[in-house]
Amino acid sequence: MNKFASAAMLILLGVPVCSAQKQRYSESRKAESLDYPLVAHVTHARVQMAGTESVLHIEALINGTHVELEAGATGLLHTGDYQARLVNNEERKSGWFSRSYELLFSDGTHVVFKEVAESE
Repeated sequence: MNKFASAAMLILLGVPVCSAQKQRYSESRKAESLDYPLVAHVTHARVQMAGTESVLHIEALINGTHVELEAGATGLLHTGDYQARLVNNEERKSGWFSRSYELLFSDGTHVVFKEVAESE
């Protein structure tokens, strides 16, 4: 077998292995709905300008608490139920806290929202 044929044979044998490796990696990185145990019932959404940036504000009910969340806006969000998880929860004995939630969307994308208001 000449050098060209050997190289072609290695390339042909290597391609399926690389494709299978890439597929396994991307599947393992896909967000699983079980990783999002909370339901965020979004009741209101609006985009507001903050200087030159657009900010998406959403009002939602999470675990029986009314919260307002915000994130950088790339568009407006429909009202309804979204799977969510708590990604940051810093609480102090004095009552001060800071929280962030990540919402999972039907196309598999996810966005982290910072909690900016809370009510009963």
